[in-house]
Amino acid sequence: MRTIRESTKATRTAILTSAKDIFLTYGYQEASMRRIAAKAGITPGAIYKHFSGKEDMFEEIFAESENKLMLLSESMLHADFTSMTDDQLLQVLYSGISIRTFELLEDDMQLFHMLLKNDSGTYLSRFRKIYIEQCTGFAMQYYSELYKRGLASNQLSEKTVYILSSSEFSMVCEIIADDSCKNGITPECKQAFLEAMNILLHGLEAALGIKKQEEPKHGKN
Repeated sequence: MRTIRESTKATRTAILTSAKDIFLTYGYQEASMRRIAAKAGITPGAIYKHFSGKEDMFEEIFAESENKLMLLSESMLHADFTSMTDDQLLQVLYSGISIRTFELLEDDMQLFHMLLKNDSGTYLSRFRKIYIEQCTGFAMQYYSELYKRGLASNQLSEKTVYILSSSEFSMVCEIIADDSCKNGITPECKQAFLEAMNILLHGLEAALGIKKQEEPKHGKN
């Protein structure tokens, strides 16, 4: 039984490896079951013992890329803002979390591009819901601590934060779906994203009423 299970797992892994190569080489639409099977060294019919079709395979391949983003958002949720100094807390706002997330996508740009172009709607919708909810939870905890410390004079409602998180997610999707970025983010799109995030940052500063800490004054010797 163990040998059978190991053999089945090896076959499934071989199919996914072959499918990823075919997807990246030919694109989602031209990635036929025949091509995937030939690459894996099996018959097309054998694939259906493991997967219901192309979409099923693509979702499992994409899950690895999805996990990278989910691990980042989950780690943010576990951040202990209460243990940070005021300076450390403010630095979070300027640490470029969104930009780091964006850079994570660059390694798997072709997969993300194909997902946005070919997903039936259910997979991306589920991923979007989970990711935005986690980002909203992180932001609410953070903004709340800023307000409690007196580092921010205003609070944002959860609905406002959710809309902001949704807008940021849509912005990233817009860039990824651009055909000019299907093989990697172009310098123009990356610059546009950085500028947009900078505008959003200044808007947040104003909306929250961020009170920046004064630089320490050094006395004369």
